[in-house]
Amino acid sequence: LRAGGSGERLGGATPKQFCAVQGRPLVSYTVRAMERVSWISDIIVVVSPENVGTMKSIIEKYGHQRVTVVKGGITRHRSIFNGLKVFAESELPNHLLQKPEVVIIHDAVRPFVEEDILSKVVMAAKEYGVAGAIRPLVSTVIASAADGCLDHSLERARYRASEMPQAFSFDIIYKAYQQCTDYDLDYGTECLHLALKYCETNAKLVEGPADLWKVTYKRDLYAAESIIKGMCSSLWLSVCIFLSLINSLVCCSF
Repeated sequence: LRAGGSGERLGGATPKQFCAVQGRPLVSYTVRAMERVSWISDIIVVVSPENVGTMKSIIEKYGHQRVTVVKGGITRHRSIFNGLKVFAESELPNHLLQKPEVVIIHDAVRPFVEEDILSKVVMAAKEYGVAGAIRPLVSTVIASAADGCLDHSLERARYRASEMPQAFSFDIIYKAYQQCTDYDLDYGTECLHLALKYCETNAKLVEGPADLWKVTYKRDLYAAESIIKGMCSSLWLSVCIFLSLINSLVCCSF
């Protein structure tokens, strides 16, 4: 889980992954979503060095299991690379985790990921080596010329939005990062492209559900809070209905 962003687009002093949603940090919901998947053996959360203590406190407070906190780098790719090193290099004193066959890369600010899409990208990665979730483009993508005028537009039907989660054969993605140039590490954003560029492995694209969206702006936080509040209300309603049924059965037994 990459959780090293500064939240610049969100505004405010608190990085978005640590913003409270219904009284709980956003990253905690994403960790919990991963914990619910029994076949995920380890959860690596990569945070900026100054937030390591904050993340460890969250893990302790909410009782998260199977979680290791790793210091991130100054860019997205450098942070992901640091997370991968935990399985291959002695980055943590006396604690080298067992190398997985497949590794999932996901954003800490995408809390609504479900086991179904995780399973689909992992199974595709086992078959193809690399896989990633995609969604249809909502808006047409255009390119501007140097003078600020329209240069050209893309045919929307041919393109897709790259989303998370993505899954990789560990050996493929780790080799790709080892061979990366500094330019890729500092300016790149797409992990699937690295696997293609450095390992000649073309990703299998998996159509994902609508709830893979990323909390980026303040309005997204409000939307996330509304969804989580609705989920909690539905759970409470289910409990009430279940308890009512139990009471009815007890009454009938008399």
